[in-house]
Amino acid sequence: MKLVCTLLSAAILFGSSTLSTSSFAASTSSETVKNVTDIVDIQLKAYNNRDIEAFLATYHKDVEIHYFPEGLKYKGIDKLKEEYELMFSRVSYLNAAITHREIQGRFVVDTEEVTAKFMYQGKEHENNFKAIATYEVEDGLIKRVLFLK
Repeated sequence: MKLVCTLLSAAILFGSSTLSTSSFAASTSSETVKNVTDIVDIQLKAYNNRDIEAFLATYHKDVEIHYFPEGLKYKGIDKLKEEYELMFSRVSYLNAAITHREIQGRFVVDTEEVTAKFMYQGKEHENNFKAIATYEVEDGLIKRVLFLK
């Protein structure tokens, strides 16, 4: 049920043409699963390594980043680079570990436990949080991401 709600949220934000009723019923071949999960796994590894170039290489040039319930936060690879380059420069340690994954067609829904370490007022701080991200993969690249807050 949680996956269906997440996918419905993605459909609402990404537009009804992105996710249709038929995609819920479509069976997912192991080749399709491998293709969509591979790029998300490469992205996760680059994120954890704070490797901005490898991270950006996993995204479509017209990528859209959405937050639920607010909607579109920004669009385009240049803005993605700006946002993540800044974040990567501010943390001394970053690790996202997948605790649960669901795959539906071209969508990958990951629940992640994230740990970030950063310096603030001369002291190292650690922030641990849960993230839920829905990645939409098109033509082997991440085209849209929906983060649930």
